Amino acid sequence: MQDMQILELPFGADFLKVAVPRTNLAWVLSPRYMPPVPDIAEAVAAALHNPIGLPPLPELVKERDREMLLLVDDMTRSTPQHLILPPLLDELNKAGVPDAQITALIATGTHRTMSEAEITARFGAKVRERIRFVNHNCHDLSSLVVVENPYSSTPVVVNRLYYESKFSIAVGNIVPHMYAGWAGGAKMVQPGVCGPATTGETHFMAAENVRNILGVVDNPVRREVENIARLTGLTMIVNTILNTAHEVVAVVAGDPVQAHRRGVEIAGGIYEMVIDEPVDLVIASAAPADLDIWQSVKALNAAAMAVRPGGRLILCSASPAGVAPDHPDFVALGGKTREEAKKAFHSGIITDKVGLSTYLALRLNLDMVPTTLVSSGVGEAEARRMGFAWAPTLEQAVSEALAQLGAGAGPKVGAGPDGGAAVRIGVLTHAADIYIRQAGER
Repeated sequence: MQDMQILELPFGADFLKVAVPRTNLAWVLSPRYMPPVPDIAEAVAAALHNPIGLPPLPELVKERDREMLLLVDDMTRSTPQHLILPPLLDELNKAGVPDAQITALIATGTHRTMSEAEITARFGAKVRERIRFVNHNCHDLSSLVVVENPYSSTPVVVNRLYYESKFSIAVGNIVPHMYAGWAGGAKMVQPGVCGPATTGETHFMAAENVRNILGVVDNPVRREVENIARLTGLTMIVNTILNTAHEVVAVVAGDPVQAHRRGVEIAGGIYEMVIDEPVDLVIASAAPADLDIWQSVKALNAAAMAVRPGGRLILCSASPAGVAPDHPDFVALGGKTREEAKKAFHSGIITDKVGLSTYLALRLNLDMVPTTLVSSGVGEAEARRMGFAWAPTLEQAVSEALAQLGAGAGPKVGAGPDGGAAVRIGVLTHAADIYIRQAGER
């Protein structure tokens, strides 16, 4: 009897299990564990009193208007806002800023606005009672302002409440990101509180280079995002780094660029994976970014980089929200080539440039790596329309992939459910959070 390895992959709130021949298994990758800070409130206070590249918070507050604006992310992000905001508010109070002078602007980007119930659930009832919350709505033109951009041709359209604030703090989380290299820092401004014209431009810029950006902190998109934040007046950031259990392992605060870079150094020790060479088959979980296919493109992009030419990918994404409920143009592009999608945008058939950009990233990866989707929220017809193969179970997906890789390929590559050791399988258990380097590559 063949020696089998049981693999367990996060799938929404649950897990999927599958057995593969142990001799076929090349590696199993997931973010490295790092212990949490002993006290989150103390970590936040220490970061604010010793910020990177800025004076301590009490000194900063003395120098500026004490009307405070916090930029906070929405429910699609993993920042533990309910844990970070209470000590942050307490430190602001100690520095002379009362709760009545603090507003939290929810940086929804191009997502829908949050309901009152969702705001309470994400930020906590006590925080909800202490300060005012306002949703950014990128489609409400009256809430936006156009800012002249001397750095580039990117139009800068940003939330008026943010732009007119004298003191702003972006509260976010640092993980690898396929469009900006790393999340966190200035990304709370762009796309967080910008209009569609700005976000469409930076996303389109990234879509053309998406396989060269993930995990790279110095890249054209990140520089553009930071220029926009600098231009529009972001004062400072407070960013967390989380471990695999979603515990806070570090808090960095200070200058939006310098503090972010320090956070990236810490996060790299958790999320950077090194492999000797790509493998024939990668099985990847899109968790924790698996609300829909839109989010799951992050995991697809990361995992596809670990597949050799001619190999295959299996993407496990619960996608309870479906394909992309907030971006109908992304869904409408399903089945089109990259060039056809661009023509649809330029001819006005679709108008969402962010949706176009994400579709281009999806198609780029699917064209390079045939991918089977395993999902409880997206059926076969929808999956195939978006360019995926589809399987009802992970077991079937693995069986079919091994058979396809082995058929007619000769003994060196031949493998099937019972096959030899030539086909190598790699597993990414939190693919949305990982970026991969081959040994010796930087």
